[in-house]
Amino acid sequence: MTDDSINNQLNSVSERVLAFYRELPFNQRESVGSAIANVKSHDPVRTYPPLKGLVARQSVLEIGSGVGWFSNGLAFHHRSQSYGIDLNSVAVRRAQDVADSLKISAQFEVANLFEFSPSHRFPLVVSLGVLHHTADCHAAIRRICGEFLTDTGKFLLGLYHLHGRRPFLEHFQNLQQQGLSEDALLAEYGRLHQISGDVTHLRSWFRDQVLHPHETQHTYQEIRALLESQGFRIVATSLNRFQPIASHRDIEAQEVFCAETSQQAIRDGRYYPGFFVVMAERG
Repeated sequence: MTDDSINNQLNSVSERVLAFYRELPFNQRESVGSAIANVKSHDPVRTYPPLKGLVARQSVLEIGSGVGWFSNGLAFHHRSQSYGIDLNSVAVRRAQDVADSLKISAQFEVANLFEFSPSHRFPLVVSLGVLHHTADCHAAIRRICGEFLTDTGKFLLGLYHLHGRRPFLEHFQNLQQQGLSEDALLAEYGRLHQISGDVTHLRSWFRDQVLHPHETQHTYQEIRALLESQGFRIVATSLNRFQPIASHRDIEAQEVFCAETSQQAIRDGRYYPGFFVVMAERG
């Protein structure tokens, strides 16, 4: 494949994803006021314990910041100096409106990860649920490791999990093949994922999870090897509930059973996203 062909493929994926999110950004709420209430009530460090002790008054870059709940949350609860980039100008405007209303140190910019050149490197870079929507997840990770982080930088990365995600996707693919309407699919998603709040928020999740035009899935083993090739080591993961890692191989041996967890969740009428997080650092 020629360089032009590769670039055309990358651009095609980016354009399709951008068009999809412009219609309704992920995690969008009905108003700035409801988004502010969400920021005030949710401290990201409680959701991601490896961040504890790392974010207070620190400079943080978020790749794929969307409507800004994470970056604004760090700035509000921990006075972080948050900087977020996203392809979607609609999401960036909402994120900045929330930051400005809260009078916090959070800035957002419309930028493409593969073209973005920060003015300085960051001690912490975060990307949650984003890189699996790019045309080349591995290239995105390599670029972040090589160009965005300081020599002692840490990288919080969240991706769809190959084993944990597949049953969820197959469930909705089967329903689509049976001819269910989009409204019926939304009702089924709402049955599994009982999101409290406004209808806009639920529909944004449904579109992201069920109707997305492009996504890839990954394994801990795969991502660990990639990060190690870039000089990083994983120090925490959601796959063991962020407990100390005694053995990477044990985690890799167990991750295949996430498929059973996902299948059982569907049978029980529960939402299981098939998503995993790692914290990596140089060394």
